Amino acid sequence: MHRRIFYFLLLLALCPVLLTAGTKGRIKGKVVDLQTGEALIGANVIVLGTTTGAATDASGEYLLQNLDPGVYTVRASYLGFQSITISNVRVNADLTTIVDFELPNEDIQVGTVEIVAQRPLIQKDNTNAVRITTTEEIDKLPIRGFNNIFALNAGVSVTNGEFHIRGSREDEVGYYIEGVSVRNPRGGGRAVSISQDALEEIQVQVGGYNAEFGGANGGIVRSTLKSGSSQFKASFEYITDNVAFQSRESAFEGKKRLGTYYWGYNESSLSLGGPLFTQAVKYFFNFNSNFQLSPTHQDQPAINLGLVWNEKTPAAQRDTVNFVFNNGARTKAARQNYTLTGTLNFDFKPILFRFSGSYFIDDNDANVNGPYDILNNRPAEYQNRNGSFNLRMTHVLSPKMFYELSAGYVLSTYEQQDKFLKDNFWAYGDSVANAAVGFVWNRSPQDLARNYKGRFASPRSLSVYDWSFDRTGGVNFTYQKSDTRSLSFSGALNWTPDKVHSIKIGGEYINWTYRSYLPATSLTTQRQLASTLFTNMSNPQGRTEEQIKTQILRNAGTTAFGYDLFGNEIDGGDDKFHAPKKPVFAAAYLQDKIEFEDIILNVGLRYDYFDIDNLQMIDPTRPDLSIVKADNTLIDSGWEKVPAFSSVSPRIGISFPVTDKTFFHAQYGKFVQQPDLNQSYVGYDYLAYQLTTGFFFSNMRGLNLRPTRTTNYELGFTQQIGDILSFDITAFYRDIKDLVQMVPQVVNIVSGYQNYYIRDNVDFATTKGLEVSVNMRRYQRLSINGNMTLQDARGTGSYPDANRGIVGAPVVAGQPFTPKNISPLEFDRPFIANLNLDYRFGSNDGPAILSNFGVNVLLTYQSGRPFTRGAGNPASVGISQQGSGDARFRTPVEPLGSSSMPASFNVDMRVDKSFTIYDRLRANVYISVLNLLNAKNVQNVYLTTGTATDNGYLSNPITYQEQLRAQGQQYIDMYQLLTLQRNGLYSGMRQVRLGVRLEY
Repeated sequence: MHRRIFYFLLLLALCPVLLTAGTKGRIKGKVVDLQTGEALIGANVIVLGTTTGAATDASGEYLLQNLDPGVYTVRASYLGFQSITISNVRVNADLTTIVDFELPNEDIQVGTVEIVAQRPLIQKDNTNAVRITTTEEIDKLPIRGFNNIFALNAGVSVTNGEFHIRGSREDEVGYYIEGVSVRNPRGGGRAVSISQDALEEIQVQVGGYNAEFGGANGGIVRSTLKSGSSQFKASFEYITDNVAFQSRESAFEGKKRLGTYYWGYNESSLSLGGPLFTQAVKYFFNFNSNFQLSPTHQDQPAINLGLVWNEKTPAAQRDTVNFVFNNGARTKAARQNYTLTGTLNFDFKPILFRFSGSYFIDDNDANVNGPYDILNNRPAEYQNRNGSFNLRMTHVLSPKMFYELSAGYVLSTYEQQDKFLKDNFWAYGDSVANAAVGFVWNRSPQDLARNYKGRFASPRSLSVYDWSFDRTGGVNFTYQKSDTRSLSFSGALNWTPDKVHSIKIGGEYINWTYRSYLPATSLTTQRQLASTLFTNMSNPQGRTEEQIKTQILRNAGTTAFGYDLFGNEIDGGDDKFHAPKKPVFAAAYLQDKIEFEDIILNVGLRYDYFDIDNLQMIDPTRPDLSIVKADNTLIDSGWEKVPAFSSVSPRIGISFPVTDKTFFHAQYGKFVQQPDLNQSYVGYDYLAYQLTTGFFFSNMRGLNLRPTRTTNYELGFTQQIGDILSFDITAFYRDIKDLVQMVPQVVNIVSGYQNYYIRDNVDFATTKGLEVSVNMRRYQRLSINGNMTLQDARGTGSYPDANRGIVGAPVVAGQPFTPKNISPLEFDRPFIANLNLDYRFGSNDGPAILSNFGVNVLLTYQSGRPFTRGAGNPASVGISQQGSGDARFRTPVEPLGSSSMPASFNVDMRVDKSFTIYDRLRANVYISVLNLLNAKNVQNVYLTTGTATDNGYLSNPITYQEQLRAQGQQYIDMYQLLTLQRNGLYSGMRQVRLGVRLEY
């Protein structure tokens, strides 16, 4: 049944009756006589610089469809009447912009009529919460970066770099670029990086949305790239935090300037756009270069302890370290990346083509840029590439109908390796091979005293008290690589049969290909491969070198799919256990936007299909039927394919205009998405290794996870006050089922295996809240945009590992249990607020020196996250961050989620001035200050004390005196500096950046 549905969807995806994620907007309105108000029948309305136009009907109404998001100039003309041109008309994806014309008779002498449009304060055809940030607004903000801009929307919170919408988990957020899904189903987040200078708009839909979107239960973020205009335009922007204009080396001196350090931030951005030989072909191109000498901006004290050692260690084994580490910019941490983005439009009416693409290059050395790495001069290197490419064809069949065909390609690759031995991981632990590339492992007397000697003994870390410091010359990073790609096909049929209905029918097809390779489970195990290989080759017992290596890699717990055990790329064939994962996500849906005078309905039905292309054991209680325990060999007959899943989701949205300035909106919908595929995918050799050893592993997988299901309810009210202010109040409720959590798997005693842990769809959560958004047009030079969110998110688990270490704790002897306590989710932010104030002088406004001068201030506030205080060894209890510590080693001292971290408050500011240099050449000079108040916002706390300054170890008088007597004052000083004062639990400190932008 599922296979027939799959082929049906595939057929649909290749036909021009499908719908991709909408990327087009439209303009509609009415043309009337200025004096009489009568409709002008047959008036011509055109979009200047394009071939798009229409004539008004018997009611004087017109409709312009198939417009890419952007800013346009629209002209209306009629015989016997003067033409009117309206500029600055903003078109947004999937929304309708209203532009009405009142044409004066030619007998009335009014001169040339050109009107500058204002962005509407309310969008009455919105039936759900849609927030749009345009390129004009982005350019004025003090912050930079896609993620920072996205985080300013109501309902969005950020925790340790993860984004949550209305209390959803991170992997429940969907991302689109030019209508192509770029959400990474493995791990969540965006699979593609993009420069903000290439963005035309960012549209965020939280909670409920139309049937054309799926695969993301929390919300979707849609990005549209810029297009070329009818005339050539160019811009160049340079940003630096070297405001004192000093040498790069001075960044490591640890001196403050303007209350902060010089971090070595330099960004350049070049944009070009316009017609290419003819107005029918237009291009846009952006190149962005970003260099950071020190990406970490922590305000941490310098360390100048000089030579340190542990007096209690026997002299023959005692290590000595010259412990000096600067504050400010970190050494050996520089990063350089490049982003190329472009669009190419071909307007051959009635057929249009649009090619868009973005490609990100990040090739750098990987260093642990902290005090524990001060002795290491041997970096790893990594290559990180990602990109998104899309080709879309649009065919306008009539003024009321057009269709689109689209093909998209997404890639994301990563490889990490030693800079000198490259991918020869068999040599990472071999002193002979390392000496051949220039690193001789000299043995100190302390090494020999600790029995670190011989060909295969990697350089020992120096040990002083409780801390270890990497030695120079050793390989300190694992070899690993991954390759993620997708190919998608979609199409679009948009039909507007009358003034009421706007119908969309279609679907989508996405085929991902995942490859991942990690030989051995850890760096220590990878280092041991050389010794193990040498030992086995010395006594092969009739085995070939390939057979020996195969068994070594199996026993080492190698993860390999899309690659064989040796790391060679394969496509599967007869080797189903190492074949690449090729999940298929497909959908079909019908959507009708019904617009009456007094009510607007968005009604849709969506069918989703998920095939994760995974294998599962035929009987999870009998691993012996799938794995040979003696040598971890996989038994072919012991595995079966995970079945595909499908679901039907109804969606309905309503907008009810009460007046032209007041309307209610409501939305109800069912949503499904496949959980993060990292929770399902695992190397089968690694899985066999885990089950055979019988140890506790916290990263087990759920091989047959079902989709997560969400029901969303939303009710809102939008009001415009006068001509300058509007606000929206939206209440929401989300019911989420089948979230992923760790659970115990009981085995049959005859299998010879121990009980183990898996992931399963056992968690659930509910979130409810209220969002308030306010928008004020510029009035007396001031514009305001703000929002706040009140929410309560509760569930049985905050993330798939939330129950790590406690799911098997016995309540009844011999019967494992799974906790089902409902508590506040650890990433819940009960109160979030964002306020952006922009005060700006126009041209020839006020004193000449203040002409085109502006100040933009951004204020953000997030209440503290809930956490649970625990008792135990501070080193084992951990901090309030996902995956920190181990629940087996801490005892809760209060109900779950009872405590709350401190709130965070931040102020960013930008001051800029624009001026004309010559003719069309203009310049904008600005200073941006991030974290203006230099606030030290707490990001995480120690679970033992609930603070970011004390983990409860030395603050215990008994422990303090014991350590002082046993270790001495030097140990106390090092503990304060390394463990407590450099713990990374705070946000970054102030950054001051100077920018110059030239535009032509």
